[in-house]
Amino acid sequence: QITIIFKSYQDCTDQKVYQAVTDDLPAAFVDGTTSGGNGKTKSLRIVEKVSGKYIEMHAKYIGTTVYIRQLGHYLTLAIRMPQELVMTYEESQDLQLCVNGCPSSERIDDSGHLPLPVEGQLLPQGGAAHPRLVYTLETATTKCHEKLLVKDIYFYSCVFDLLTTGDANFTVAAHSALQDVEALHPRKEHWHIFPSSGGGGVGKGSKFFVGLGLVCLILVVFL
Repeated sequence: QITIIFKSYQDCTDQKVYQAVTDDLPAAFVDGTTSGGNGKTKSLRIVEKVSGKYIEMHAKYIGTTVYIRQLGHYLTLAIRMPQELVMTYEESQDLQLCVNGCPSSERIDDSGHLPLPVEGQLLPQGGAAHPRLVYTLETATTKCHEKLLVKDIYFYSCVFDLLTTGDANFTVAAHSALQDVEALHPRKEHWHIFPSSGGGGVGKGSKFFVGLGLVCLILVVFL
């Protein structure tokens, strides 16, 4: 499930809430509208690219673009927004974008082990069963390499997801995330992020990009 809340902004838009769940990716906000703001040039709007599969949101007043897709039984999210906007938060604002890395409670120890998923365990409520395979490191690497030629963070995320879920949809999700980076990130040198690099995709004066394709995602974003 993904929920995005655009806060009310004077002379630009009233508060708008968007919600999507698996197999229900609407092309409108929860109030039924597809835009926000006054005048012919809307400061906030939703554009449906592929019915039920891919929508875009454009918030001109805060320089932000959002992509939401459904790939298989999973939702993916990509955001491009100004870095100064991402960083303007206080500790009391606990429902903001995560900009300081993965919370310690959600990290997996390098020496730890993940239990193999039980058949059907990861299916969304009401979802239909679809075939899963048991991948080895070698077969997962080969499968991911079919879509991702560069061994960057998207490649290794693909391998991890195949090993833990057996769902080949994640190869498509990883490839889609990389395509979103190329479409949204203004600096080509940041398209590929490598695990060994201490940097990342945020540089001084750059735009901030977030791409998410997770096994189970319940996300709330305030903008």
